[in-house]
Amino acid sequence: MKHLAAGAGIALGGRAIGRGTRLLLDIALTHLLSPAMYGAYSVAWTVERVLTMIAPLGVDAGAIRFGSRIWRSDAEALKGVILQSLLFAFISGSAIGLVFFLGASWIATVVFGKPELIPVIRWFSFGYPLVTTLRVAAAATRISQRVKFAIFSEDMSQPALDLILVIGLSIGGLTLFKAVSAAVISFGLAMLISLGFLYRLFPKAAARTVKAKYPGRELYFFSFPAFLMGALTMILLWLDRLIVGHYRPLAEAGIYTAASQLSLAFAIVLSAFTAVFAPMSAELFHRGQIKRLEELFRVSTKWAMYACVPAFLTICFAPTLIMSVLFGPKYAIGASTLIILGVGQMVNAGTGPVNTVLVMTGNQNRFLAISAATLVIGLGLAIYLIPTWGMAGAAVGTAVGVSVMFIAAIIMTKVRVGILPYDRRYLKGVFAAIPTIAALYLLRMLDIRSGLIQLILIFGTATVVFGAALYFLGLEPEDQTFLQLVCERLGKSNGSPEGLSK
Repeated sequence: MKHLAAGAGIALGGRAIGRGTRLLLDIALTHLLSPAMYGAYSVAWTVERVLTMIAPLGVDAGAIRFGSRIWRSDAEALKGVILQSLLFAFISGSAIGLVFFLGASWIATVVFGKPELIPVIRWFSFGYPLVTTLRVAAAATRISQRVKFAIFSEDMSQPALDLILVIGLSIGGLTLFKAVSAAVISFGLAMLISLGFLYRLFPKAAARTVKAKYPGRELYFFSFPAFLMGALTMILLWLDRLIVGHYRPLAEAGIYTAASQLSLAFAIVLSAFTAVFAPMSAELFHRGQIKRLEELFRVSTKWAMYACVPAFLTICFAPTLIMSVLFGPKYAIGASTLIILGVGQMVNAGTGPVNTVLVMTGNQNRFLAISAATLVIGLGLAIYLIPTWGMAGAAVGTAVGVSVMFIAAIIMTKVRVGILPYDRRYLKGVFAAIPTIAALYLLRMLDIRSGLIQLILIFGTATVVFGAALYFLGLEPEDQTFLQLVCERLGKSNGSPEGLSK
């Protein structure tokens, strides 16, 4: 519990800051660029993010799985795991970047039917090896079961550096080239920060006198199924933007991307728990402590869901307000899209780190089969509905695919591992939501002219009422311990590198 609370507290705070910074960056880009220009940027950026999540071929998960078992006892083996993972990531990212640089013309004209994407895709290709290496280096820092270093380098530093560079380069007018350049440079700087953290975390393994003992093919035999599983999940969560970019105008693709960015905030909350849950679950399963694993699974899922409820209710009550206030009046037509995507991501949060449980218990091949089936369902439904429903059709396909995937994973976890994240304690969350919904209905009666103030009041009311209702219904002992430890850890960190190292 202490490990989970400390790690989740820092991860949640850090990723909230990182996600907020990324949101500020998107808001800045939507105001500094036209919807069509932002649409071109978002399509190329999404392609880059999807491919660099796939490019490591699962060695990021493999590094955690192999490194977690030997990092305390075998510096030579740990050095081999980290070096082999980083080298593979850089080579893989470089290869994909070269392919997209050379094939930018074909991708832009044949795949998307939009020649104006050619230079943007080429500019982004220089960032592929940087962000792929960053992803694996950040994952490797989590071997120590201290997620703060990965959070600071990948989730906080990269978007913050990107935002600073965009603001600096916008003097005299922001162009697409300047916006992409800021992203690529920020990837490189964040990668260097993450590599520095690795050197600091594992000084024995980093010593020149220590000879690396490489895991060889064994690393890839585990990583490849994990890669396929993660790739299919990411494709389902991100490819809808590219489908909209293919079938609809670039301006509409930009609006859809803005709504999708907001809905993924739920996944960010869940990933804060998953970041520390992954190495802990691998260690507990390796020791045969299934009951402790189940309790950890339950607490992680419950608090991930609780953390998402206020934001979800805000989306349900004020989707048009959210889109227009944050991105501008032209983006208000994405309100229905935001609600639909939010439903799918709420199901994701409500199933907790179930995919991590399956991977770390050796059931990655079974989750791979689930991911493949739901990918076909989700993307097939999106492609079928887009011609008649537009952006909402893509959102329905994605939400259905995500929901089916994680519900099926919960069933598989019960069958294969024998654990579930649910018990009677979840009823308190249901009862706490009732007065929260009532309070939001009453708030609608107020005549508030400022959209920003209205939005702040809605989210603040949802957060305060839901939290107070949980408190008065009575927190379980593990909930009290969890909240106390999270508050203590967040109070110590203050978001600084020094605090993050505590």
